[in-house]
Amino acid sequence: MKQFGILLLAMVSCCLLQAKDRVVKQPPFIARNSSTIEIDRVVVSDTATILDVRAFFRPRNWIQISNESYLLADNGEKYPIRSGNGITLGEKFWMPDSGEASFSLIFPLLPPTVQVIDFIESDCEDCFKVWGIHLDGKLPELDVPEKVKKQNLNYDEPLPKAELKDGKSVITGRLLDYKKYYALPLSCRICDLLTARSEDTEIKVNEDGTFRAEVELYAPTTVSFSVGRDIHFDVFLVPDGVLDMTVNLREWSRSESKLLKNKRADGKKVYFSGTMAALNDEMITDDEHLMDVWGMVYWNMNDLYNMTAGQYKAYWLKKHEETQSTIRSDQKRSRAYRDLLSAQNDLLCTLTLTRVTSNLAYAYVQCCGLPAREAYQKFKQPELSDDFYDYIRQLNVLNSPAMLYTNSYADLVRGMGYIRVKMDDQLSDIFAFILSSDKVSAEDAKIIREFKADADAGKSPAHQEKMGELRIKYDSLFKEFISMQQDYILKKVIAGYLGTDQGLFFDLQKMMRYAQKISDFTPLTMQDFGEIQKMNDPYYLSRLTRMNNRLLETIEANKKKKGYNVNESGEVKDEDLFYSIIS
Repeated sequence: MKQFGILLLAMVSCCLLQAKDRVVKQPPFIARNSSTIEIDRVVVSDTATILDVRAFFRPRNWIQISNESYLLADNGEKYPIRSGNGITLGEKFWMPDSGEASFSLIFPLLPPTVQVIDFIESDCEDCFKVWGIHLDGKLPELDVPEKVKKQNLNYDEPLPKAELKDGKSVITGRLLDYKKYYALPLSCRICDLLTARSEDTEIKVNEDGTFRAEVELYAPTTVSFSVGRDIHFDVFLVPDGVLDMTVNLREWSRSESKLLKNKRADGKKVYFSGTMAALNDEMITDDEHLMDVWGMVYWNMNDLYNMTAGQYKAYWLKKHEETQSTIRSDQKRSRAYRDLLSAQNDLLCTLTLTRVTSNLAYAYVQCCGLPAREAYQKFKQPELSDDFYDYIRQLNVLNSPAMLYTNSYADLVRGMGYIRVKMDDQLSDIFAFILSSDKVSAEDAKIIREFKADADAGKSPAHQEKMGELRIKYDSLFKEFISMQQDYILKKVIAGYLGTDQGLFFDLQKMMRYAQKISDFTPLTMQDFGEIQKMNDPYYLSRLTRMNNRLLETIEANKKKKGYNVNESGEVKDEDLFYSIIS
């Protein structure tokens, strides 16, 4: 009986002690810079503040928590980390096969007056940060301006005409709940139509969270926006249009959180007004994410493992038709949104089919159980039937102006010039072409022959470093050969399936070569401009003239700098192109 009384007293004492602790489970927060870690629980005891952390990361990869981590409290004080439980500070923490792990971080005791904290894993740019963690378990009322709440959205507004148009789109808005010390850069990314490069434009965010930017466009099109590393969304912009978007940081944080996503929503993710506001509202609130089907290429490789090229083609054409059927039959979405989704579905299917070899190789490497290097060496390129590319005629999207609505049309246009086809004999061997040229010296020809012989025999090729030099030395020959191959693909294969060698796709193929010349630091000639002026659409002349003028300004500026030489023959950025060709 006495022992029972002692045990009861101990239990009561423990309960009384725990009752003094401040505990908040899965505390809400305003923003973060990474989805790798989440705060599962905060315990403020009499002696310490403990953050129970859940980590989500790639299996068998490591994360790290700096020993310079601290909590920044709403009283302006910093509370440096003391230790970790289940993790060693400053050392690599290897994730298990599940890709999930738990550990605790121990900090000094917080004063009872502290209601909001930030977790700062050191002040480095890439360190984990979670801002606005509320210790009372709730966020203050969302402060959305009345003019923002009163959205006047016209869901009957059609998509603007899909055509090339030089112009700028004005973007204004505000990040709600923003603090000036939040490390949340705002940027937008556009795939340039003539270079096929995705270019990021950083947008300055003022201390009050407001921003304004002008984005150069080539047509009404989809643009990708990012806030920090954790918030990404697409927006439809129109040349000469004005769009205002109020970004709700807390709702993005909740909806993207693995621990909080089932909690009640706190407003919209983004509030839109202005040009195509209704379409953008549909895009941001659509929970079905129909285009996610094309992401299966990267996150669900088991279905593709050991497929033949024919099976791969049939698999994705079926996915395309199923998705297209869903889009056509869904009357809940506006006509404009359905047209946009249809264009995206067409483009993503064509891109996926074009990348048959690389995607099947990736699936093999991911699923075969061998080390990556060994798996890539063992992988055998799939055999492509003579009619493999008849999807070009079946989908019939390459020349469609509707492709301008998407953000990857330029990527598709460029990629189609490199599809794997059976070439004529004179175009099948780059070595033979190079060696047949009287521009190649006898000494260099000997090195190239020996390199080719080793490669054909499956040996590690000799003269690799020297071949890198020769790749640059004979750059004009390499470019000539590649251009001849591209012409063959365009005229014999793509034009054959489309039944024409005219249209938007072929115009862009021509203009991309001039843009590439400028990118290689070679100004356009009068003859070049004469050919460009023959184009029906004035956009090409306007855009390429601006690009060329910027290059000329750069060359003149470089001439005035000491220690710089101007390479009139052009700079080669991709020195590995030779090896990718022969592979």
